[in-house]
Amino acid sequence: MRFTEAQIGEWICRKLGFGTVGVELTKDHVDDSIRDAKEWWQSWVGQSKSVLVTLAGTREVAEALIATDVDSVVDVVFEIESDSIQNMYSWADVEINPYTWVSGGTGGNIFSTLVQYMQYRELSKQVTSSERDWEWDRSKRALVISPLPSAGSKVLVVYISKDMEISYMTNYETRVFRNYALAQAMKTLAGIRMKFSEKPGASGSFAMDGDSMWANGEAMEQEMEEKMRNLQEPVGFFAE
Repeated sequence: MRFTEAQIGEWICRKLGFGTVGVELTKDHVDDSIRDAKEWWQSWVGQSKSVLVTLAGTREVAEALIATDVDSVVDVVFEIESDSIQNMYSWADVEINPYTWVSGGTGGNIFSTLVQYMQYRELSKQVTSSERDWEWDRSKRALVISPLPSAGSKVLVVYISKDMEISYMTNYETRVFRNYALAQAMKTLAGIRMKFSEKPGASGSFAMDGDSMWANGEAMEQEMEEKMRNLQEPVGFFAE
């Protein structure tokens, strides 16, 4: 099920008891909780998008030429010519037809050259792209590519969007997000109630639940942060 920001705000109010008991939060308070949850999500995971960019032959690609919602570039995939494998291995008379079969190994096993073809292809990607590099210049808000790219070549730019869309989330991600927003709203409401530890009533004063609500809000916040860690991509590494 897809949620909008307004629907999440209404859900938060219902979870806090709106409609049954008084909830001392304004719409601005609820909106702040959702905004805090967005900032939290962006700092942990973010929402990535990709766009195919045609280069103009300059080292710097301005932010406006990539997309209007670029927060930071996280990856750039360079174009590889379709005949690069042929050019790279033709001198060695290497068989790169993936649809032939060869015999080899012990016991007369039959192997497809598809595996060998894929190995050559991966190696050619590494070689042909090893001279290309990129950097996201935050001060200039530009993608810097070196060496000087040729005009008309294309790159696939993967970037973190600064315009987060809740509708892009999966159902599980939405649950984590809205529960974190609820935790922020609970802590805001708890802070308000802790300022007034007691309120007058018809049968005498009664205590507010600010302290317990704050504790519950913090517990939910920590639980959602643990779930968020599981949503993060693993850190890459090199093995020698």
